[in-house]
Amino acid sequence: MHIGIDGEYLLTVDCDFWFSCGYISGDNINEDELAAFKDAAGSRCAFNSAMYSLDLRDHSERELRTKLSRKFDAEYVDTAIERLLDLGLLNDRRFAENYARELFVHKKYGKSRIKSELFVKGISFDIINDVLDELFEYEETDNVQRIVDIIKKKYYNRMYDENGRKKVFAAMTRMGYGFSDIREAMRHYSDDEFYEDF
Repeated sequence: MHIGIDGEYLLTVDCDFWFSCGYISGDNINEDELAAFKDAAGSRCAFNSAMYSLDLRDHSERELRTKLSRKFDAEYVDTAIERLLDLGLLNDRRFAENYARELFVHKKYGKSRIKSELFVKGISFDIINDVLDELFEYEETDNVQRIVDIIKKKYYNRMYDENGRKKVFAAMTRMGYGFSDIREAMRHYSDDEFYEDF
């Protein structure tokens, strides 16, 4: 609903908020009441925007706070974030667990790349380390075999020349795998002296 004061547009609120605020069209409102109404409406809009974002996909607290700060005042963002935390709808630990597993299973990233991606999302080092310890203990990962499988699926045609192999090596490094694991995996395709250079 679009709200106006003295014939001038003020702001837009959802119907539930409007009907819960106790005002009806044509009511008089003083400055203090107007300020309180605007604050409540701003916090509600920030919360609704956050809920929409969380409905699309999970977010870390810092990621969501950054997104909301582009559209809303800091006080409204703080109120919305605090409410989401209280309701359990925003949880960095849960986000980190789900995101780490997604990167591991679907993107095939190695431990160091997953750690970097979680840090970029604003996850604390304590949570990152706990989540990665649990993930890699549970999965009992054979990094060499994972790299072999990735090369076979995505990069096999590049393994026939030195320039191609360099690109494959760089790609595996970006995915978060260690040099020794990459070297060993690439030896499955060739034993030439190229690998000793890494």
